[in-house]
Amino acid sequence: MIESKKAVFAGSFDPFTCAHAEIVRKALQIFPEVIVAIADDTGRARVAPIETRVQIAQITLNDFDKSGREGDFTNHPLANRQPPTTIRAIHTLKVVPFSGLLTDFMAAEGAQFMIRGLRDFMDLKYEQNIAEVYKSQNAKFEQIYFLTGHNFMHISGTIVRELAALGGNLDGYVAGAAQGLVRQTYGERITNNE
Repeated sequence: MIESKKAVFAGSFDPFTCAHAEIVRKALQIFPEVIVAIADDTGRARVAPIETRVQIAQITLNDFDKSGREGDFTNHPLANRQPPTTIRAIHTLKVVPFSGLLTDFMAAEGAQFMIRGLRDFMDLKYEQNIAEVYKSQNAKFEQIYFLTGHNFMHISGTIVRELAALGGNLDGYVAGAAQGLVRQTYGERITNNE
């Protein structure tokens, strides 16, 4: 484990999926503190409100913590819990919204590492390019890449939104406790915009 280092896993998380939770699980094996930062200004159409996206992420990570079956967070204090009271390195995780540049948010949080998930070669190519943009804004931040497990490689926000809108089965795509909110948010949103 990297001692005294914070990592930020940022994105629009529209919505937060089981694949995202898998990346968080992997990051917590290395970093004592992980911040899931949900971008308010994404520049994308049909984005759920920031409050809803934060709520889905919190529900998902709490669901994983309770069950252990969808990510094994059983030893990690998660969002909306009391901070650790001992000096020993204890894994902590929080979910927060942010606006503006990610590099500015990371500097304000005192984070040095940026977590990114990769599903395939196309993700890698995109992440290599965006890493250069981040470096141009603040050269001290490092990106750490985690490969998505084979059982999550097909999951994307677009697929989840479409499944929710069409009444598809969300098991394995979204945590069980978050499925109702995902269906309500994305099913209504897409249906009402057509």
